[in-house]
Amino acid sequence: MNRFVCKGRNFNIIGCLFIFLIILSVFGILWIRSNVITIEYRLSQLEEKKKNLLREQKMLLAQKSSLTSIARLEKGELFSLHFPDRKKVIYITQDSTTSVNRISFNQRD
Repeated sequence: MNRFVCKGRNFNIIGCLFIFLIILSVFGILWIRSNVITIEYRLSQLEEKKKNLLREQKMLLAQKSSLTSIARLEKGELFSLHFPDRKKVIYITQDSTTSVNRISFNQRD
């Protein structure tokens, strides 16, 4: 005889197992969907942060170029620069036999 009879005990076990698997799959699908939405939300936040950082990088590059421009030095800010006194310059030399640097205050021409 066939074991899977609609009126027997085996049908109740299979039916309960089938209903349990359907419920489990629905919760699994909902869990995966919520994780995908969470990841999409995090990605949009990171893209916004990247956009802000790129904007800040462009602003900093523009500020750097304005601070180091030749035109700024030609306008008169060159006068605030001065050459150091020769006696205050420290010469650093490296001996070829040792890896230790020597500092000397000897004048060089």
